[in-house]
Amino acid sequence: MTCILSFAPLGWGKEGIQLSSHPQLFLDNFLVSRMDNLKREIVTPVKNPANPLIVQDQPWEKRMLQIYGTVLFDTQLKKYRCWYLGCEDQGKVIDRPEGPVTVEYYQCYAESNDGIRWVKPMVGTGKFGPYEKHNVVVVGGSGFCVLKDPADPDPNKRYKGLGGNILGFSPDGVRWEIKPWKVVGKNDTSSCVVKWKGEYLAYVRNQGKWENGVMREVGLSVSKDFVNWTPKRTVFKTDQKDGYPWAQPYGMAVTPYGDQLIGIVWLIRLDQKQGNNKHGIIDETQLVVSRDGRTWNRVADRANFLKPTPSTWDKGGVWPGTTMFVKDDQVYIYYTGTQNRHGDKFNRPSIGLATLPVDRFVGLRPKDTNKEGILETVPFHFSGGDLIVNGDGDIRVEILDEKGTIIPGFERNKCRCAADGSTRHRITWEGGKTLKDVTGKSPIRLRFIVKKGTLFAFQFRNEGNK
Repeated sequence: MTCILSFAPLGWGKEGIQLSSHPQLFLDNFLVSRMDNLKREIVTPVKNPANPLIVQDQPWEKRMLQIYGTVLFDTQLKKYRCWYLGCEDQGKVIDRPEGPVTVEYYQCYAESNDGIRWVKPMVGTGKFGPYEKHNVVVVGGSGFCVLKDPADPDPNKRYKGLGGNILGFSPDGVRWEIKPWKVVGKNDTSSCVVKWKGEYLAYVRNQGKWENGVMREVGLSVSKDFVNWTPKRTVFKTDQKDGYPWAQPYGMAVTPYGDQLIGIVWLIRLDQKQGNNKHGIIDETQLVVSRDGRTWNRVADRANFLKPTPSTWDKGGVWPGTTMFVKDDQVYIYYTGTQNRHGDKFNRPSIGLATLPVDRFVGLRPKDTNKEGILETVPFHFSGGDLIVNGDGDIRVEILDEKGTIIPGFERNKCRCAADGSTRHRITWEGGKTLKDVTGKSPIRLRFIVKKGTLFAFQFRNEGNK
């Protein structure tokens, strides 16, 4: 692999923008001032050969088991932890200490040491229906998302969760104090909550109307304290290119990823029959990206990111959990798969895992493979002495000043790359020059030249810091 960096001020003036040390992905055009002979291609996550990993094996899961919930890796406990949706009978009456309640859905808990082999510890408190021992930790809520918030000064609120018409706090993710969450109204699919720039953003179901009934949309409710929430408003809906009105968003899983939010939207494609608003297939997921949590842009021309595999356990439909996470240079995406279509009786819904290499959601490749592709960034300021490129093949880099002139010594033919693991490469130039040698010249630009290779991301790091 080879490298080239160049800087030229296009529309940003002399100030430039300040880039962080997080990976800079090319899901949108935020950093792009020029792109020639390059196309974005989606990277399809690889499904784990051991799938399905979590299956129906308890009586309180006999009607439903799915990840209308969360999987995360707890660095303190060194465990993978999963909160998933269970259902035994629709409208089941459960005896609770406060009196009988009618419950349709509830959240169950599972954990794993390796993310593949899962156990369901019987950590539920109190009797749940006829069961003395169980793993039900939250009663109610049709899709409960769990957020670990270690910065909260109250140790009883280090875990937060919401879904359906409830929200709650917990010291450990198992013992929950549940409160009503009325501001969102109808919200009977998977909810997702993230902490982003000092706010809690809850992505929930919203709905408009059409001739067949409710039109599914993705809504947003915002809070500063996780107690007081704004009324939800629509932030994402389908259009005619998706197949509107018969294609509708069923939910959106959102993950903070560096300086942006990455969303996975899953669509239901309804059978086009008069009066039908239920029967269809969930066979398409799209990546979307946002810098503020409100405005969402499609990625890679709406390419299908994760889809069912014919003649397998997930042939009838797939949809992701509420968040993804990175561990050991892999992006983990847990998802629900089922053998039947939406609206039919569920047939063995289960939970599986798909992964992809870190930062490799979308790659930039030459459209014409006989020619080089070029990407120039907008002018920017940076901190850190190393440039790290995530890419494959022949990639060269030049550095330009703010007027678009190559800084002497940083031409493409002087670019050198050092392997930094299987996916990332440290960039230097002839004579051992690095980014620290142009620190006083910022703002600068990078110009990436891709020949028979793929560019995924770049980032800045301090020397020797891996």
